[in-house]
Amino acid sequence: MNKIKSLLKGSSIAMVVAGILIAGVASAALVNYLSNPAKTTATVSSPIEMSINMGRDGNTVGNKSIDVDTTGGSDFTFTTIAENKANNDIEGFPVIVVQASTGDKLTGEEFTRVLFDDGTKDGNITETDIIGGWDITDLLHVVERDGSLTKLSSKTWDNEKLVLYFDNDPTNGICNPAATYPLEAGEVNWNVLKMTLADNVVGTYKIYTQYANDLAEYATGQYE
Repeated sequence: MNKIKSLLKGSSIAMVVAGILIAGVASAALVNYLSNPAKTTATVSSPIEMSINMGRDGNTVGNKSIDVDTTGGSDFTFTTIAENKANNDIEGFPVIVVQASTGDKLTGEEFTRVLFDDGTKDGNITETDIIGGWDITDLLHVVERDGSLTKLSSKTWDNEKLVLYFDNDPTNGICNPAATYPLEAGEVNWNVLKMTLADNVVGTYKIYTQYANDLAEYATGQYE
């Protein structure tokens, strides 16, 4: 021991080397990995992109919202476009939500007639489309909080919002709540709606369409 003390005391180089060895031992640690991490950040958006156009217009370069100025007793037409951005098929429930002016309620009698026409991928709408139209007024159902369907015309409603749904392939006239509408990967589909207002309707109404994953959860969220 005295020889080691004497060596360190007599050599500045030995002091430096000893310091490095001590520092190296002090910073060493055991780790539970053998490489650096390779990271991926995934930004996820809704698979179906919706847009809307005034009139009969299936152009995919559409708007997110439109403003319609009309009167009671008149009709107005708009086209909704749904594009599946996913690389897989998507199934969902297309719903129509009608919301009354702030503080007002909907009875369900505001719309006397609703015509419908569905489109193909090319977005072409001819002049004969919707003019004859498919009258879906009696096929419209209100989605209740539990996901069950009640015919719109079956009673007088007292709701600030009505979540509406219809099945374009009803069995014996009964709307099937399990009838999802599939969109293939990359598919673009448009729907034209021509809605006629009752003569005594005034005020501001919001109408929007969405694809819902679950009817009950969607309706509950809208009615809250």
